[in-house]
Amino acid sequence: MMLGSLLSAAGRPGTAADARPGAPRAVAVLIGQLSQGGSERQLYMFLAHCDRTRWTPTVYVSGQLGFWEAPIRALGIPVVLLAGGRIAKMAQLRAACVAQGATCFFSWSSYTNAFGLALAGTGIQRVGSFRNALFADLPTRLRSVWAWASLAGVSTAICNSRDTFEQLSSRGTSKPKAAYVPNGVETPSPSEVAALRAQWRGRLGLQEDTVLIVGVGRLVSQKRFDRFLDIIGKVKTDGPVQAVIAGENLGCRGDLERQIEALGLQNIVRLVGAVPDARELICAADIFLLTSDYEGTPNVVLEAMAAGKPCVATRVNGVGELIEDGATGFTATQDTTELAQHVSRLVADPELRRRVGQAACAAVEEARSPVEIARELWSFCEQPT
Repeated sequence: MMLGSLLSAAGRPGTAADARPGAPRAVAVLIGQLSQGGSERQLYMFLAHCDRTRWTPTVYVSGQLGFWEAPIRALGIPVVLLAGGRIAKMAQLRAACVAQGATCFFSWSSYTNAFGLALAGTGIQRVGSFRNALFADLPTRLRSVWAWASLAGVSTAICNSRDTFEQLSSRGTSKPKAAYVPNGVETPSPSEVAALRAQWRGRLGLQEDTVLIVGVGRLVSQKRFDRFLDIIGKVKTDGPVQAVIAGENLGCRGDLERQIEALGLQNIVRLVGAVPDARELICAADIFLLTSDYEGTPNVVLEAMAAGKPCVATRVNGVGELIEDGATGFTATQDTTELAQHVSRLVADPELRRRVGQAACAAVEEARSPVEIARELWSFCEQPT
């Protein structure tokens, strides 16, 4: 079914200006899935800080429901799972937006930006998002087509990293208009961090002098946990080191288990799978290690910094915006030796860990208020197309 047929099948062209003057405006928010992840957590904070006297959001899901469905529903926000093939889902979205009198469509990822094409002729404002390295979230098959659709489907594209913002801005076209809005993060109190640290380290059976290195993320090739393990192999004799990798297995766990055995790390590294709240595990860490090949603005780095944990990370995409190298953390190329040198230095120096962690916490607390970030994001829903 071509787009023209989709439009006629999904309902009248309609207008988005049917809302009563002064009444909250209906906003359709679309995301691919609601599993545990940084992007999904950012969506929850966006919704939790919605001014309900101005906006009435409905969340549509194009893929799968999951962990964040219940918390979002608990906010009193409807969650609707779109069904069928891609064209059928687009038709459902169009019909639902017209029926609810939506004034704005807010796509939460580059993949779902394409759904904005289904709203042509409705007068509904279309705001899109890029929350990873530019087109990294798009299917590899027919990626050039998906890239076109992710841009053509929206009039404004919000980027959570300056790197992606600059790439979109340099395209030399007027649409979509690129905007930069960073991720927000909630900062736990020192007492909360201490309590969670004691709880998790007790669960892991760690002594207080054990240096715990933590990595968090879905077990996918992008995260390069094989690089994480190589680094642990290089620093394992630098002190009483233990490491934990937490994340849902999406295909890499078997390879990582074999690598752990090959490197002799069976008594040092644990793969604990998905955890209910990775922020709690991060509070138990002494060092947070991110080894990804690419990112947008990694939420886990923000969460580690907010908990006062020194981070060592590959210098990719938005990471350089978060970490001031040598002051609020350490960044390096993707070379394992260079990354291991930073980790080794932190393992050997508790005072350095404390000083860098405190600076990291102060930096994100000052600049990453989730309330302010949400307010800025919601403001795009009232801007003219």
